[in-house]
Amino acid sequence: MSLLATELLSFGYQNGEMVVRDLSVEFPSGSVTALTGPSGCGKSTLLYLLGLMLRPVGGAVLLDGTPVHALPDRERARLRAHHFGFVFQDAALDPTRTVLDNVVETALYRGQPRRDAISAAHRLMERFGVQLRATHKPGQISGGQAQRIALCRALLTNPRVVLADEPTGNLDPATSAIVVEALREHADGGAAVVIATHDPALAAACDQHIALDAR
Repeated sequence: MSLLATELLSFGYQNGEMVVRDLSVEFPSGSVTALTGPSGCGKSTLLYLLGLMLRPVGGAVLLDGTPVHALPDRERARLRAHHFGFVFQDAALDPTRTVLDNVVETALYRGQPRRDAISAAHRLMERFGVQLRATHKPGQISGGQAQRIALCRALLTNPRVVLADEPTGNLDPATSAIVVEALREHADGGAAVVIATHDPALAAACDQHIALDAR
Protein backbone atom coordinates (compact mmCIF):
# COMPACT_ATOMS: atom_id res chain seq x y z
CA MET A 1 0.00 0.00 0.00
CA SER A 2 1.41 3.37 -1.03
CA LEU A 3 1.50 6.35 1.26
CA LEU A 4 -0.29 8.48 -1.35
CA ALA A 5 -2.17 7.31 -4.44
CA THR A 6 -4.83 8.24 -6.97
CA GLU A 7 -7.45 6.04 -8.59
CA LEU A 8 -8.94 7.15 -11.90
CA LEU A 9 -8.51 10.76 -10.78
CA SER A 10 -10.12 13.39 -12.99
CA PHE A 11 -10.50 17.15 -12.81
CA GLY A 12 -12.05 19.59 -15.24
CA TYR A 13 -13.49 23.05 -15.45
CA GLN A 14 -17.12 24.08 -15.87
CA ASN A 15 -16.57 24.61 -19.59
CA GLY A 16 -15.91 20.88 -19.89
CA GLU A 17 -12.14 21.12 -20.36
CA MET A 18 -10.46 18.18 -18.61
CA VAL A 19 -7.07 18.93 -17.08
CA VAL A 20 -6.50 15.57 -15.36
CA ARG A 21 -8.22 12.48 -16.75
CA ASP A 22 -8.48 8.98 -15.22
CA LEU A 23 -5.06 9.10 -13.58
CA SER A 24 -4.11 6.15 -11.39
CA VAL A 25 -0.66 6.39 -9.81
CA GLU A 26 1.09 5.48 -6.57
CA PHE A 27 3.53 7.60 -4.57
CA PRO A 28 5.29 5.22 -2.16
CA SER A 29 7.08 6.13 1.04
CA GLY A 30 10.74 6.88 0.36
CA SER A 31 10.14 7.96 -3.23
CA VAL A 32 10.67 11.14 -5.24
CA THR A 33 8.32 11.52 -8.21
CA ALA A 34 8.70 14.04 -11.03
CA LEU A 35 5.67 15.45 -12.83
CA THR A 36 6.66 16.79 -16.24
CA GLY A 37 4.96 18.12 -19.33
CA PRO A 38 4.30 21.37 -21.19
CA SER A 39 2.74 24.39 -19.54
CA GLY A 40 -0.99 23.90 -19.10
CA CYS A 41 -0.82 20.11 -18.97
CA GLY A 42 -2.06 19.94 -15.37
CA LYS A 43 1.08 19.57 -13.26
CA SER A 44 0.11 22.24 -10.73
CA THR A 45 -3.52 21.11 -10.78
CA LEU A 46 -2.46 17.58 -9.94
CA LEU A 47 -0.41 18.85 -7.00
CA TYR A 48 -3.45 20.77 -5.71
CA LEU A 49 -5.57 17.62 -6.04
CA LEU A 50 -3.00 15.51 -4.22
CA GLY A 51 -2.76 18.16 -1.50
CA LEU A 52 -6.54 18.24 -1.02
CA MET A 53 -6.82 21.87 -2.11
CA LEU A 54 -9.05 20.95 -5.06
CA ARG A 55 -11.81 18.38 -5.21
CA PRO A 56 -11.75 16.00 -8.19
CA VAL A 57 -14.74 15.58 -10.43
CA GLY A 58 -14.07 11.85 -10.54
CA GLY A 59 -11.88 9.21 -8.97
CA ALA A 60 -10.12 9.33 -5.62
CA VAL A 61 -7.08 10.51 -3.69
CA LEU A 62 -5.96 8.01 -1.06
CA LEU A 63 -3.74 8.56 1.97
CA ASP A 64 -2.56 5.31 3.55
CA GLY A 65 -5.13 3.54 1.41
CA THR A 66 -8.04 5.61 2.73
CA PRO A 67 -9.99 7.91 0.37
CA VAL A 68 -9.59 11.51 1.58
CA HIS A 69 -10.63 13.61 -1.42
CA ALA A 70 -14.28 14.00 -0.36
CA LEU A 71 -13.79 14.75 3.33
CA PRO A 72 -15.28 17.95 4.79
CA ASP A 73 -13.15 21.08 4.41
CA ARG A 74 -12.19 21.13 8.08
CA GLU A 75 -10.89 17.57 8.00
CA ARG A 76 -9.02 18.18 4.75
CA ALA A 77 -7.38 21.23 6.33
CA ARG A 78 -6.36 19.14 9.34
CA LEU A 79 -4.79 16.50 7.10
CA ARG A 80 -2.91 19.18 5.15
CA ALA A 81 -1.53 20.68 8.35
CA HIS A 82 -0.45 17.38 9.86
CA HIS A 83 0.71 15.35 6.87
CA PHE A 84 1.59 17.65 3.96
CA GLY A 85 4.26 20.21 3.14
CA PHE A 86 3.83 22.54 0.15
CA VAL A 87 6.26 24.52 -1.97
CA PHE A 88 4.20 26.72 -4.28
CA GLN A 89 5.57 28.05 -7.55
CA ASP A 90 5.26 31.67 -6.39
CA ALA A 91 6.42 30.80 -2.82
CA ALA A 92 3.05 32.12 -1.47
CA LEU A 93 4.58 34.01 1.46
CA ASP A 94 2.46 36.42 3.50
CA PRO A 95 3.86 39.89 2.66
CA THR A 96 2.68 41.36 5.97
CA ARG A 97 4.72 38.98 8.14
CA THR A 98 8.43 38.38 8.60
CA VAL A 99 10.21 35.56 6.86
CA LEU A 100 10.56 33.71 10.16
CA ASP A 101 6.85 34.00 10.92
CA ASN A 102 6.07 32.66 7.44
CA VAL A 103 8.26 29.63 8.06
CA VAL A 104 6.82 28.70 11.46
CA GLU A 105 3.15 29.37 10.65
CA THR A 106 2.18 25.77 9.81
CA ALA A 107 4.03 24.35 12.81
CA LEU A 108 2.12 26.67 15.13
CA TYR A 109 -1.16 25.70 13.48
CA ARG A 110 -0.33 22.08 14.30
CA GLY A 111 0.14 23.03 17.93
CA GLN A 112 3.93 22.78 18.04
CA PRO A 113 5.46 25.01 20.75
CA ARG A 114 6.67 28.28 19.25
CA ARG A 115 10.13 27.97 20.81
CA ASP A 116 10.66 24.56 19.20
CA ALA A 117 9.32 25.75 15.85
CA ILE A 118 11.60 28.80 15.82
CA SER A 119 14.64 26.72 16.72
CA ALA A 120 13.93 24.26 13.90
CA ALA A 121 13.23 27.13 11.48
CA HIS A 122 16.59 28.75 12.18
CA ARG A 123 18.39 25.46 11.50
CA LEU A 124 16.64 25.02 8.16
CA MET A 125 17.15 28.64 7.14
CA GLU A 126 20.85 28.37 7.90
CA ARG A 127 21.06 25.21 5.81
CA PHE A 128 19.52 26.95 2.81
CA GLY A 129 21.43 30.20 3.21
CA VAL A 130 18.55 32.50 4.18
CA GLN A 131 19.19 32.82 7.91
CA LEU A 132 20.13 36.49 7.61
CA ARG A 133 16.72 37.22 6.07
CA ALA A 134 14.71 35.97 9.06
CA THR A 135 13.49 39.42 10.14
CA HIS A 136 12.86 40.72 6.61
CA LYS A 137 9.47 40.89 4.92
CA PRO A 138 8.93 38.90 1.70
CA GLY A 139 9.00 42.11 -0.33
CA GLN A 140 12.60 42.67 0.78
CA ILE A 141 14.03 39.39 -0.56
CA SER A 142 14.75 37.94 -3.99
CA GLY A 143 12.66 35.35 -5.78
CA GLY A 144 15.31 32.70 -5.21
CA GLN A 145 15.43 33.47 -1.50
CA ALA A 146 11.64 33.32 -1.31
CA GLN A 147 11.67 29.86 -2.88
CA ARG A 148 14.24 28.60 -0.38
CA ILE A 149 12.18 30.05 2.46
CA ALA A 150 9.10 28.28 1.12
CA LEU A 151 11.08 25.03 1.20
CA CYS A 152 12.02 25.69 4.84
CA ARG A 153 8.33 26.15 5.65
CA ALA A 154 7.42 22.94 3.82
CA LEU A 155 10.02 20.81 5.61
CA LEU A 156 9.71 22.33 9.08
CA THR A 157 7.10 19.90 10.42
CA ASN A 158 8.74 16.83 8.85
CA PRO A 159 5.64 16.10 6.72
CA ARG A 160 4.92 12.66 5.34
CA VAL A 161 4.15 14.14 1.91
CA VAL A 162 5.93 17.07 0.23
CA LEU A 163 4.41 18.62 -2.89
CA ALA A 164 6.73 21.02 -4.69
CA ASP A 165 5.84 23.14 -7.73
CA GLU A 166 8.99 24.12 -9.65
CA PRO A 167 11.12 24.27 -6.47
CA THR A 168 14.32 25.03 -8.43
CA GLY A 169 12.79 27.41 -10.96
CA ASN A 170 14.34 30.59 -9.52
CA LEU A 171 17.57 29.09 -8.25
CA ASP A 172 21.16 28.97 -9.50
CA PRO A 173 22.64 25.52 -10.17
CA ALA A 174 24.52 25.29 -6.86
CA THR A 175 21.47 26.20 -4.78
CA SER A 176 19.27 23.92 -6.90
CA ALA A 177 21.56 21.03 -6.03
CA ILE A 178 21.17 21.79 -2.30
CA VAL A 179 17.38 21.88 -2.63
CA VAL A 180 17.23 18.62 -4.58
CA GLU A 181 19.51 16.96 -2.03
CA ALA A 182 17.22 18.12 0.78
CA LEU A 183 14.13 16.73 -0.93
CA ARG A 184 15.93 13.45 -1.61
CA GLU A 185 17.02 13.25 2.01
CA HIS A 186 13.47 13.91 3.17
CA ALA A 187 12.17 11.08 0.99
CA ASP A 188 14.89 8.77 2.28
CA GLY A 189 13.42 9.37 5.74
CA GLY A 190 10.16 7.76 4.60
CA ALA A 191 8.23 10.59 2.98
CA ALA A 192 6.68 10.74 -0.47
CA VAL A 193 7.97 13.74 -2.44
CA VAL A 194 6.22 14.90 -5.63
CA ILE A 195 7.86 17.59 -7.77
CA ALA A 196 6.38 19.42 -10.75
CA THR A 197 9.29 20.48 -12.92
CA HIS A 198 10.44 21.54 -16.39
CA ASP A 199 14.03 20.56 -15.54
CA PRO A 200 15.05 17.34 -17.35
CA ALA A 201 18.03 16.82 -15.03
CA LEU A 202 15.82 17.04 -11.95
CA ALA A 203 13.28 14.66 -13.46
CA ALA A 204 16.03 12.19 -14.32
CA ALA A 205 17.21 12.21 -10.70
CA CYS A 206 13.78 11.14 -9.40
CA ASP A 207 12.66 7.58 -8.69
CA GLN A 208 9.48 7.88 -10.73
CA HIS A 209 8.61 10.05 -13.71
CA ILE A 210 5.05 10.89 -14.74
CA ALA A 211 4.78 12.73 -18.06
CA LEU A 212 1.51 14.63 -18.44
CA ASP A 213 0.21 15.52 -21.88
CA ALA A 214 -1.23 18.85 -22.93
CA ARG A 215 -5.02 18.71 -23.19
